[in-house]
Amino acid sequence: MRASPHQRLDPIRQSDRIAARLESLSPQAIFAIHAVAFAALVWWSWGKWLDPLIDFGRELYVPWQITRGRVLYRDIASLFGPLSPYLNALWFQLFGVSLVTLVFCNLVIFAATVAGIYRLIRRSTDRGTASAASLSTMLLFGFSQYVMVGNYNFVCPYSHEATHGIALSVAMMVCLQDAIATGRRLFSAMAGACFGLVLLTKPETALAAFAAVAAAWAAWGVIDAHDRRAMRQSVPLFLATAAVPPLVFFLYFIRHMASAEAWRAVMGAWTPVFIPAITRNRFYLYSMGLNQPVSNGIDMFLIFAGFLAFVIMAVAVSCTERSRPSETRRLVWLTLLTGVVFFFARAGTWPRALPLITVTGSIAAAVLFLRARSNRAQALRLLPLVMWSAFAMVLLAKMGLNARISHYGFYLGLPASVLAVVVMCWLIPHLLERWNSAAAARFFRRLALVALIGAMVPYLGLSHAWYRTKQLEIGSGGDRFFASTRSELWQGDAVRQALRYIEQLDAPHTTLAVLPEGVMLNYLLRRDSPLRVINLMPPEIIAFGEDDVLRSLQSAPPDVVLLVHRDVTEYGYPLFGTDLRYGLRTMTWLTARYRSIRVIGQDVMSNSGFGIEIFHRNP
Repeated sequence: MRASPHQRLDPIRQSDRIAARLESLSPQAIFAIHAVAFAALVWWSWGKWLDPLIDFGRELYVPWQITRGRVLYRDIASLFGPLSPYLNALWFQLFGVSLVTLVFCNLVIFAATVAGIYRLIRRSTDRGTASAASLSTMLLFGFSQYVMVGNYNFVCPYSHEATHGIALSVAMMVCLQDAIATGRRLFSAMAGACFGLVLLTKPETALAAFAAVAAAWAAWGVIDAHDRRAMRQSVPLFLATAAVPPLVFFLYFIRHMASAEAWRAVMGAWTPVFIPAITRNRFYLYSMGLNQPVSNGIDMFLIFAGFLAFVIMAVAVSCTERSRPSETRRLVWLTLLTGVVFFFARAGTWPRALPLITVTGSIAAAVLFLRARSNRAQALRLLPLVMWSAFAMVLLAKMGLNARISHYGFYLGLPASVLAVVVMCWLIPHLLERWNSAAAARFFRRLALVALIGAMVPYLGLSHAWYRTKQLEIGSGGDRFFASTRSELWQGDAVRQALRYIEQLDAPHTTLAVLPEGVMLNYLLRRDSPLRVINLMPPEIIAFGEDDVLRSLQSAPPDVVLLVHRDVTEYGYPLFGTDLRYGLRTMTWLTARYRSIRVIGQDVMSNSGFGIEIFHRNP
């Protein structure tokens, strides 16, 4: 019997068919769907993931310099851990120095991360929920741009330590689950090695991974309460293999610096944690929502209340769906859907509720696990969800009262968003099926799928709007990418003009320093910078001091200096070179020994200016 046109247009009926088909698909078909979606996203966003000046140039320049023999922390200062620069240097050694090399390696790592997320969620839930979690991860976090600056995605991240830390944490949890399920010590050793590598990325990811490990071991003690022999053997093995990656890096660094400096290099990612001037800076307080804790807390509770209202209405409609006349039922569905679209269509709103959703989901997962502890098979099934909940909760805490999936939320908010998908698509339907009926559970899942689509569409539209403006070609060959042509985003055109000017100089070995930020130019031109502190943003100046910058410039004065206009009011600082707190001594040194040759844009030393000023060294 053919469906009527009205039935074919019913979004709830269509979502029900999608959910049913996902659950009935073979693993090969699910893989094909993910592969096609992945390829489409790569094609859609190709070359548009990064910013021409901010952050990502460092991610290219540092590993390139390592391939040329420079040593991280000795020759190049860094606020991040040592793993990612050396891993990216390895890619450069194996496949050639280019942006494309990093892009393809990052795509492989992200694909493996998505596969790991699917595997973890599938073990605790079902194919439909796992597919929804992994596909939403691809759509929302892998290739996105939600703010003016690029770099906040898994293809060209502002910091590879963020994405590598997530990937390694997922691998660690997969290995831990296998270790507990099978008792094989090899998996414990692999999990420990992954954890040791996470320690060399970012502190917040390491703490979240530790929470996942602690949750796994606590669950293991509950599951095998009468036989802990495997656990007694596996935990020391985990700790031993976790110590190997830091030890390997220590042995490497001790060849190039004193032992105390080598240990500081190994723990390089933890340096900012112990500098109050960085952790209490206005930028980080705002990033965590602590600049206005009361209003941000109220917003979080109000948005969570809206989320609860949707859940309560959806549960009520699901439980009474069979008893209503068809037209009345359809009116309720459409009314509910209107509320869902209104609530979720405001991009940037729903993630504010993630902390409370994560806490609720974590408690529910723990309760379900404890109730199933006497049944080893059921407890093992819930173990990945317990680990993931702990991981998500700790990582999300880095954003405090300002939870989001944009900006730093592309990695900090990812695990919590996956957990929210699990709550909506599996946890609540699971409880509904136990307390009411399978029909009610199925109906709720339809609404959850519609809500999930409603949550994602505005973000995809936002990324598309940004990517449509990226038509300005920068670089060439394997280093080609695209910058925005929007009038307020002057950086792309200024970088292109600066590249053209310096390339025309008849001096292939010209040394170049870019102040305060813009080492992308050094990389694209393949010009060394004399600066040990290659990024002179406020956190780096606070951590390493301006004396370090002056020593680098005095010991090897560059042939050309580019002064880039960079608004740093978000940190509570004036323009670079206008204040003793931020670069005035460096600017005084520069103007005494260099002459201005050209200004691209407007007065770079004015708050209303923009562009790049080019200085040549005096004869």
